[in-house]
Amino acid sequence: MRCNTKTMLKVAAGLGLLAVLGYFAFPQFRAFLVASLPVLLTLLCPLSMIFMMKGMNSRQPAPQAKPGPAPQPAGAIETKAQG
Repeated sequence: MRCNTKTMLKVAAGLGLLAVLGYFAFPQFRAFLVASLPVLLTLLCPLSMIFMMKGMNSRQPAPQAKPGPAPQPAGAIETKAQG
């Protein structure tokens, strides 16, 4: 799975929504939010990549070990019990 535009836009919309809500909900932190906006935009790509990688890993089932005889090394001679 590659980094696609749709996922990056979703992450950008989420960060933008948080920034807008924070801007209006906390007037005393407006200067901080405006100053941190370039940093949030810079972190957009790495954050979306982390979320996509976690999403890829959560969809794959864990490998299960199958019980059975151990594989014989190449060139091993099989002996049969006579009886």
